Amino acid sequence: MAALLVSVAHTLYRTGLTRLSPTAKAFMMNFASAWMAGGLVFFLDSGPGEWTWEAFFWFAMVGVCGGAAGRYLNFLAVKLIGLARASVLIQSLLIWTSALGVIFLGERLTPGVALGTLAIMIGAVLLVYEREEGGEKIPLWLYLVPLLSSFMFSLTFLFRKCGLAIIPSPPFGMSISTGCGAMILLCAMPFTERRSPRIWHPRSLLAVVLGAAVNVLAALLFWTAVGDGEIVRVVPINRLSVLFVIFFSWLFFRKQEAVTLRVVMGGVISVMGAFIIVSGR
Repeated sequence: MAALLVSVAHTLYRTGLTRLSPTAKAFMMNFASAWMAGGLVFFLDSGPGEWTWEAFFWFAMVGVCGGAAGRYLNFLAVKLIGLARASVLIQSLLIWTSALGVIFLGERLTPGVALGTLAIMIGAVLLVYEREEGGEKIPLWLYLVPLLSSFMFSLTFLFRKCGLAIIPSPPFGMSISTGCGAMILLCAMPFTERRSPRIWHPRSLLAVVLGAAVNVLAALLFWTAVGDGEIVRVVPINRLSVLFVIFFSWLFFRKQEAVTLRVVMGGVISVMGAFIIVSGR
């Protein structure tokens, strides 16, 4: 369910992207999410209750590694090696996450979970892969950038687990992480917006805010799943959002998206992988 809601949010974000710069869009997304998640803290949990600096640290690190470092490295990877190569290598997130879950959390990677994770990763690669034009040779060390980006994102799942073990309040963790990400992006905007910023069109802002609202609901479900379940199972299934994003992009942006045999194969393999993981083998 979280994966489906994430895809809806990304579709709304894409609508707002035409008039908002990526940094401004990311800031608005985190800013709106922080306020909405903060409201949920008092609506669902009646306030954060007794909290510690240790929990605050883990939740803040989710924003630092995911919302700031991971996102920046992802944008940098697209610029250095191209969107297609970066999108494929970012799928290594599943490998990093499984390794961290086994090493630091003592989770058990069964043959079924390993096979399902591999299937979802292969399916995601087929979904996002596009052949690059031109034969420019790219230095091998540049491929470390998207790999580092995926590693930073995978760390956020470990930090979520650690923070929720201290304060089992997903809304509180969400508000801290997105608030921290918003502050970092706000500080970065003077350096990333070298030209005069685009006009913040009301419709674009509305699309981003609506996307943030849907994303908060998706994040609430995902954070709850991470807190209650094993990340070696939860994270791969959540990567099905790639499949839903492509479906909604084709549904609403048909002139820009095409459903090919490769996309269909990627979707089928991803769904089969999720079924294997859910079966609990």
